[in-house]
Amino acid sequence: MLPRVLGGILALLLIVSFAPPVAAASGPVEIVSTTRDPGYRETGVWTQAQRTGLLGGTTRFTRQVGATAAWIVTAPADDEYTLDVWIPASSDVNDPAVTYTWGATSVKANQAAFGDEWHTLGTVRLSQGASLTLTVTAKTAGKVTRADAVRLHSSRPTQDVLVNQSGYDLTGPKRFTAPRAADGDTFTVTREGSAEVLFHGTVQGGVGDFTAFQPASAGPYVVSVTGVIGAGTSHPFGIGPYWTYRVAIQRAVDFMVQSRCANGDATKLVFTDPAGDHCNRGNTGVAWRDDHQFSFTLQGLIELYLSNPDAFTRAPGTGRYDGLAISTTPDAPEIVKLINWGVDLYLQGKVNHTLLKEQLAWFVYAYPHLSRWIPREQYLKARDHLVATWSDAARDRWNWYDIPHSADLFQTYTVIGTGKGQLPPGHSIVPNLMMYEVAERDGLAGAQRYLDAARAQVDWLVANLDWDDPATTKGQRMNEHVTMESLAYYAERFPSPALAAKIGQWADVAIARSQNMWDFRKYSDTLWIIPEYNEPGNVAGLPAAALAAARVIEDPAKQAALRRIAAGQIDHVFGRNPADAHFSHDAATAGGFEGVERGWPKEYPPGSGAGELEEVQGVLDGSPKEASYPYNPEADLGYAEGWVAFNTAWNSSLAQLSVDQTAVSASGSVSGLAPDVVAPADTIDVRLRAPLNLDASAPEHGTVTIRTSGGDEEDVRVTETGPSALDFTGQISALPGETREGDGVLQLRPGDTVTVSYGLDAFAATTTLHVTPAR
Repeated sequence: MLPRVLGGILALLLIVSFAPPVAAASGPVEIVSTTRDPGYRETGVWTQAQRTGLLGGTTRFTRQVGATAAWIVTAPADDEYTLDVWIPASSDVNDPAVTYTWGATSVKANQAAFGDEWHTLGTVRLSQGASLTLTVTAKTAGKVTRADAVRLHSSRPTQDVLVNQSGYDLTGPKRFTAPRAADGDTFTVTREGSAEVLFHGTVQGGVGDFTAFQPASAGPYVVSVTGVIGAGTSHPFGIGPYWTYRVAIQRAVDFMVQSRCANGDATKLVFTDPAGDHCNRGNTGVAWRDDHQFSFTLQGLIELYLSNPDAFTRAPGTGRYDGLAISTTPDAPEIVKLINWGVDLYLQGKVNHTLLKEQLAWFVYAYPHLSRWIPREQYLKARDHLVATWSDAARDRWNWYDIPHSADLFQTYTVIGTGKGQLPPGHSIVPNLMMYEVAERDGLAGAQRYLDAARAQVDWLVANLDWDDPATTKGQRMNEHVTMESLAYYAERFPSPALAAKIGQWADVAIARSQNMWDFRKYSDTLWIIPEYNEPGNVAGLPAAALAAARVIEDPAKQAALRRIAAGQIDHVFGRNPADAHFSHDAATAGGFEGVERGWPKEYPPGSGAGELEEVQGVLDGSPKEASYPYNPEADLGYAEGWVAFNTAWNSSLAQLSVDQTAVSASGSVSGLAPDVVAPADTIDVRLRAPLNLDASAPEHGTVTIRTSGGDEEDVRVTETGPSALDFTGQISALPGETREGDGVLQLRPGDTVTVSYGLDAFAATTTLHVTPAR
């Protein structure tokens, strides 16, 4: 239907430029361009409007007669299209008689009569690759002409195929969403640009599953769906060992480096006004800007290191770390320098908040693994500060958006945080367990009190938390992972039927609320998203909770479901969502994430106010809102803003993903022995699976530790079996004799137990061998 025709003296030249996509996620459904696209052109005086337009992007306006703006729209396929424009609603006087022209067709439309919606100008038939020029030139003095977005929209329905735009882990779940498909519609997996079918299946409930497809090469591949309403093809994506970790880990570290207060120059910070902003740029945080006491920053960094140490120790850090009271050694890895940065500034700031004390507890617990780079003086300062303040109820230094509670960490917390994420249930469990072990290790008085506090807190959660109430789960926003990681951590040390049942009940609720075409865990039975909030951190952090729970749940079906949910949230972050976009606005740039074609719309200009983190690599700043679900690709995407708390939740998920994907095995070469038995004179073959192939083009290496009950400890270098391989292998000779630790040979005695491990402390993967006399 043509728009109403009105007289007027405005015309606007919009020439909208697109390159036809090789494989767009929505097939030939539509092509959209805004004023942010590379082909956008202007003549005359145009101004950026304060009012945002389509997808929260920037819009332009002019009052100058004769001013033009320009795009060229190129058809992605042979089809009949509607030609649409999007004009933001405004209190200003938009021109009531705009003339749009393409080819020999001219129509007039009233920009004052429509806004914040697509307005159809007419219908055009175009062949693939054909271009169309839309023209409007400003002619009415004193009126506002607006330019935002144009669209070619297919007039016949076709398939949309939404995937993880970067790629899938070789041995993990591989699923996509086809929201317009009917049950039984067929899909195929092919290499991009090839017609050879490598895998095929059918869509059920809007989901296609190709988990069984484990190709030898990385691709890129595409999924194509054919059904009653037509066909569609996905973005290209890769498949390979530890794909998510390899693509994400460097950006995770980059984010933590670039988001620090004063960009790493602590001499610019002021610690004398704990009630005010610390980073001194109009935002909050003690050591990271736009950070809060409930970001669990040190926890995430230490989890990353303990879960996969060799991924971080290959080179010294290069970031700036000026103005610290105690610095690391120059050869310290970046992640260790980041940990020490946070510890040093927390101690300079004399933090006394509940959660900041808890973060320091992670450091003192993990310190033995960091001691070669961080002076012991730093450890003693942190330990003594915690011992002195652990029972201090005050929390009058460095806290924002807080809720009333006591900072005495020996108490049992019965108050939990709101949707802001301030106080997730069980936050004190792991720090108390860690302080117990520190006190035992150092011979400090009162160690039992820490253990008792952790036990009492677990007992209260088991008796009182109602997982059906979303306030205890997704209602904790990005910090929900803290609750389940804490319960799983405790369960591995002090298992009990009651705690196992409680964790299993959480899994039941999470699984039930994830039965949808996105494998997306909903807020409740009726709502998809936590009300009122931007939630990229909840989606990014849920894998940490799901994988931690899977580690302590014994039911194989529940374990598989939780791993599928974890993968589904990761897919959501990487574009398998109703907006068909990665959660980071710069995801598709050179500094973004490998293979991603669409990033989130940027809402704020960088470097000021709410845009404080917009220039930081790897920032997660947007996610779909309620209106987008179950599938409304044109819904308003709402608020988007980066926050340290979102990325720290993602850090914990990457750590738990590493733990879930790590396994070690070992065997002796003497024949006739049981698989878990070695002889005192033997060669032990070691095999490691861990996300250490950070360079997909070259074999890499790692270090596995072997310890005997007789006191010997040796490191075994394991080498990747090929470029981008799953496995790393190595050997060590074993001989009878007295222990000579560090000589490269394992001394064994009959009856010894041999432990082979990779990773550290609670995050280690282990296997055990037993020594028997040689035959």
